[in-house]
Amino acid sequence: MTAIFQWNMEDMTQNNRLKNLLVALSGDDEMPGPVLDYGLGLARAYQSRVTVCVFAPVLLQPFPLTLGSSSIWIAQETDRIETRSGQIAQVVQQRARELGVPIDVEHAHSPFDGRYSRFIALARLHDLTVLQAPDPSDSSRARTAIEHALFDSGRPVLITPDDKFETPRRVMIAWDGSAEAARAVRDGLDLFLGADHVAIATVIDTKGSEGLRSADELVTYLSRYGIGSEISVIAAVPGEDEGFPIRQFVTDQQVDLLVMGAFVHSRLRQAILGGMTRSLLENCPVPILMSH
Repeated sequence: MTAIFQWNMEDMTQNNRLKNLLVALSGDDEMPGPVLDYGLGLARAYQSRVTVCVFAPVLLQPFPLTLGSSSIWIAQETDRIETRSGQIAQVVQQRARELGVPIDVEHAHSPFDGRYSRFIALARLHDLTVLQAPDPSDSSRARTAIEHALFDSGRPVLITPDDKFETPRRVMIAWDGSAEAARAVRDGLDLFLGADHVAIATVIDTKGSEGLRSADELVTYLSRYGIGSEISVIAAVPGEDEGFPIRQFVTDQQVDLLVMGAFVHSRLRQAILGGMTRSLLENCPVPILMSH
């Protein structure tokens, strides 16, 4: 009989792999978004150090072509970026001090700083990147940051619509047997070791499900970490978007955290036709731990 261990928060904080968290904030907002409070709460729960990366705000106007105008433009934009980023950095540091969370803050200093290059470099050397779920009304920049983190960092990404971290008690693993899903399970172990309920959900359609063939083995794998789980089969609904069955399950089962592989199909196919990843990002029901 497989032994099921009783995990507590002290076990998780002392033995977890979430020692370094990266939180990204938009420089276009006057104040940090709700993802900051979520990330700091996560760091406090897991005794992590946080790096906050503040993206440069969008330039107010195109770069002027005349020499005299360009020098004025550079000075004005540099001052605006420094002022806005500095204000956000002060708020970030104050909130971190109030929670006792060790923190580093980085932000752009020039309109010529690459918007994502430093962010990608940071993500590669952090255990988890935490990003705000895209706003459906204006989500292009948020999705770009998410895709850079997923495709270019080699590390897991947690996308959240929430502003308060709570230890996940009910977890759903969207299991399709893919390499991406397997990586997400491994990357997310530290977050759901103490969960009360873990559902291995696999979606089937007229062709069946690759995930269902290996779901029993995933149950065994998780049990070796002291995680009890059960298999749930979800029927795909013809004509609906690919993310609908997952969102419905999350709602019905009151799931706190969704764990899944990201962009299992090619990037081009996802961009043109959509898919489960894009559907769930456009309507993010709960925090989602994704790996690619």
